[in-house]
Amino acid sequence: MRARADLDERARARILLGVSAAAFLGPFTQTVYVPSLVEIGAELHATTLMVNLTISVYSIIFAISSFVWGPLADSRGRRAVLLSGLALFVAGSLLCLLAPSYALFLVGRIVQACGISTGSVIAATVIGDVYAPAQRQHAMSANQLVVFLGPVFGPVIGGFVAGYLHWQWAFGVLIVAGMVVLLYDRAVVPETLHHGGDAGSITLERVRSVVRDRAARAILLLGFGQFYGYYVFLVFLPLLVERFGLSTAQKGLAFVPLTAGILVGIGVARRWLSHWPSERIIGIGSWAIAATVLALWLLVLTGTLTLWLLAAAMMLFGVLLGTSLPAQSTLLVSLFSANRATAMGIYNFMRFIGAASGPLLGALVADAFGDAAMLASLGSFLLLAAYVIRRSTADAGRRVSISS
Repeated sequence: MRARADLDERARARILLGVSAAAFLGPFTQTVYVPSLVEIGAELHATTLMVNLTISVYSIIFAISSFVWGPLADSRGRRAVLLSGLALFVAGSLLCLLAPSYALFLVGRIVQACGISTGSVIAATVIGDVYAPAQRQHAMSANQLVVFLGPVFGPVIGGFVAGYLHWQWAFGVLIVAGMVVLLYDRAVVPETLHHGGDAGSITLERVRSVVRDRAARAILLLGFGQFYGYYVFLVFLPLLVERFGLSTAQKGLAFVPLTAGILVGIGVARRWLSHWPSERIIGIGSWAIAATVLALWLLVLTGTLTLWLLAAAMMLFGVLLGTSLPAQSTLLVSLFSANRATAMGIYNFMRFIGAASGPLLGALVADAFGDAAMLASLGSFLLLAAYVIRRSTADAGRRVSISS
């Protein structure tokens, strides 16, 4: 175990790089083979639905595994869980690389998700362990920036590999990346669990301590809603821009404002908002995100939506989301110093359940009532989450000061 005071700034930076790299691999792995979905279906004799299932199952297993890894990391330690998860991820990637059938490929994806979900849980937890409260916002923003580069670089690198080699070698890239991160983290990431606790135990009491907390429940609801909304836009943005008569290539560019906005928002949180209380950032951001979605709903409802207004709305949504996410993680790990990994595991579970639910529920609402109704339902839910945040996090700053 290494205490926070035993680590200098350079050691913390090395640790931050290591855990952020592990967290990066989760979303990177989710999208790296997306450019080759058609080829995968043809070679493995799988239908489009079966191939798409490998993406959905990955998200679901990622969410469920996060729920399990969190309490385990609070009882047996961060380092052991992280290294075990990375080893499991490498094994799953190897299975995907060598899979001769769709069934084995799907199993490989399940093993991948189960293993690499440790990266997302442990990264925020270790940041909470090794950084003082005044530095956490900055470190958490840096981590989130690296994580959101995953889905950006995944399709680019995967498409390059598939174009010059074969789609299976995208998983060869994942094996190499997983081994590099595993060896690096084994060398630089110490055990950072600061209390004895119930060694080896995974009890429901750890989970109860989080879900009984009003502020935590509000953040979990907000995390679910914001990831639900983010994945709704990922799926439905091409349909929203279809009315403008864009080509397929131009439709792809419609994602640029959303992605750029997220990266800008994370940069804003990292450089300018580190001195703001996390609960204030979350509160302002939650109201503003709800207002942005409802404004977009009004534009669609009244038929006044233009391509530039859509791009501006997506950019603003991304900026607000990128600003809010690091603050949510920072507040959670600060509130639960004894059960940080459990809190982050539940938080990631809720976020990825939102990610898995968004495309499905959004499609059901859109098919039954239209795009405007889909946006109205999303905006209303985010408005509810903002109200709950305001009511439930008022004393969070005082509690963090006491616990720190």
